[in-house]
Amino acid sequence: MNISRVMSIAARRAQVARSSIVANVSHLGFAVAACQQLHNPGNESATSSRVGGLFAAAAAAMGASVVLGNDSADCCGIAGVVGGSGDAREFLLEGLTILKNRGYDSAGIATIGDPTDGLTVTKYASVGENADGVELVRERSMASKGHRIGIAHTRWATHGGKTDENAHPHLDTSGKIALVHNGTINNANELRRDLQSRGHKFLGQTDTEVIAKLIGEIYEKDGCSVKEAAEKALSRCDGTWGLGIMCTDVPDQLVVACNGSPLVIGIGTDRMFIASETSAFNRYTKNFISMKDGEIGVLHSDGTTLDLGRMQVAPDQEVLLSPAPYTHWTLKEMYEQPEAIGRSLGFGGRLMADKITLGGLEMKADKLANVDFLTLCACGTSLNASRYAEKLMKHIGSFDVVHSIDAAEVEPSDFPQNPNAASRSAFLMVSQSGETKDVARVVQAAQEKDVTVLSVVNSVGSLIARMTKLGVYCNAGRENAVASTKAFTTQVTVLALVALWFRELKDRVSGTHVASVEGNNLRESLMRLPICFGMALKTRDKCKKIAERLNKKDHCFVLGKGYGEPVAMEGALKIKEMCYLHAEGYSGGALKHGPFALIESDENGKNGATPIIMLIFDDDHAHHMRTAAEEVKARGADVIIITDKKSLADGLDDDPLVIPSNGPLTALGAVLPIQLMAFELAVLRGINPDTPRNLAKAVTVD
Repeated sequence: MNISRVMSIAARRAQVARSSIVANVSHLGFAVAACQQLHNPGNESATSSRVGGLFAAAAAAMGASVVLGNDSADCCGIAGVVGGSGDAREFLLEGLTILKNRGYDSAGIATIGDPTDGLTVTKYASVGENADGVELVRERSMASKGHRIGIAHTRWATHGGKTDENAHPHLDTSGKIALVHNGTINNANELRRDLQSRGHKFLGQTDTEVIAKLIGEIYEKDGCSVKEAAEKALSRCDGTWGLGIMCTDVPDQLVVACNGSPLVIGIGTDRMFIASETSAFNRYTKNFISMKDGEIGVLHSDGTTLDLGRMQVAPDQEVLLSPAPYTHWTLKEMYEQPEAIGRSLGFGGRLMADKITLGGLEMKADKLANVDFLTLCACGTSLNASRYAEKLMKHIGSFDVVHSIDAAEVEPSDFPQNPNAASRSAFLMVSQSGETKDVARVVQAAQEKDVTVLSVVNSVGSLIARMTKLGVYCNAGRENAVASTKAFTTQVTVLALVALWFRELKDRVSGTHVASVEGNNLRESLMRLPICFGMALKTRDKCKKIAERLNKKDHCFVLGKGYGEPVAMEGALKIKEMCYLHAEGYSGGALKHGPFALIESDENGKNGATPIIMLIFDDDHAHHMRTAAEEVKARGADVIIITDKKSLADGLDDDPLVIPSNGPLTALGAVLPIQLMAFELAVLRGINPDTPRNLAKAVTVD
């Protein structure tokens, strides 16, 4: 098929999609503009002259995010380029910077200049508290400057430790072939022993080096092409992979392979790109192909063996390489939350005065009307968002039975055991990346049992979205920091919309036309949510002071009840992730059932009184939470209160953090001060909150 014609058709389709989405923007955008206040990082006061233009900017942002093509996530990041007159090194370093949140245990690039000079490889592990492998590669890879083909990788360690030897790219025994890999080879040890028996020497412990050696052996022994060698080698591998492979014998081509690990191909005018997500090459081309599982292809400067008929066009998106003027991505993304919530609400397009509109569910409304039993399934932050949603759904009566479960703990017995129950059941999968392996595994298992599966994900076109083909996108925008902030708040926002949508659907089916008080309260809370988050940002100065109190502590607790409980769990998770302070989130009354033994006072604590963050709101649980606060204070704890009514802290905390009251979503607003505390404490401790040790943005391996 003619490349230029395919690109033209795809571009027209993307333009139509963008136009239809932007046309749906409504009055809610002005509420977002009013609340966002676009704080200057150096001065938190609002600059009204900048607020006026936010509505247009927010509308444009929505148009970009909603139709994003396969912006998926994985544990590691791959980038590659072949052809053209540009500098491959420049693109590879830019790609590594963009993909850094997928893993930063190590980074590396390999390029080919003059083929007779062999491969030029630069790779380093990020060893040390704040060491940065990407920056080391940037500083020490000048030998690759001017080369026109190359591959790059940023790694989250699974097989083998954080060492230079285990960093990608990996080479075959001859030194002709280099490759980068995302995924896991389950039978790597068996293949390694087999290769060692034939004299191959290994420099590291990774499964990727096994693939490189195996492909190289077949290439040399069989005298076949690199693509054929890759096909033969991968037929012996059990696992998942996204691969970029190059060889000095054919310095004008890249071989790519995909199986269970996302890989996208960028189609330029005289260059071809590979990456784990489209953002890595978005500045160079908008045209791309998502590789299919089991597919292997060849890329060269003027084309590819892959089918161009499925080419898509990614919309314009602002891919930033720096969080400036903010000091960190984490801080920037926390301040983006009012606008991100507005996007999740479709700037009013999803949330109207008399109706919830969720196009991703409407197509199956007849089938979904039969769902009486819902299981929310997720991991980590997404699981905490699901726990909040579970309480909302119970409160407004969206289902007869609803519960949340950790996807990593799902067993066969968790699925309906008879066809009648299966027809009335559904699993709602929640994932920021849309690639989480534990969640994807549950999707497959549920579908095998004929259980309806829908999803709430942020990354459009990601694996879980493709598997379910039924769901709602969060539209939070790209999150660069590893610790999720705006992803959590937008997940709860979208799940609240889903709760209302199901309640309305069941009312229509039953002929009930009177909206419930609980449903109306939630609807109104959603309308106010962007404004409330804008106001909650003003607690930052107090959060800095609290961070100073926490700096010398070894552990802390976060307590909440009702809607506050999942927020307490999420807050504790953020504290652990960002600043390495051990924190546990509990229900307000749970400490007396054991953890009370860990509370220390100024007199008997090695580092003084145990800090306990209490979420006390003006709701049915206020009395119980005050009682819990009095109990821990009596035992010498340092009580820190977040509340929507200052008098609830009387006698417990002289200077509480006060957030806006917002009905059933009041507790959600409390997560922002805890996020700010965690950020400030990380900075105080000399930790980069954007890249917590040992973590990656998404986990797609066991």
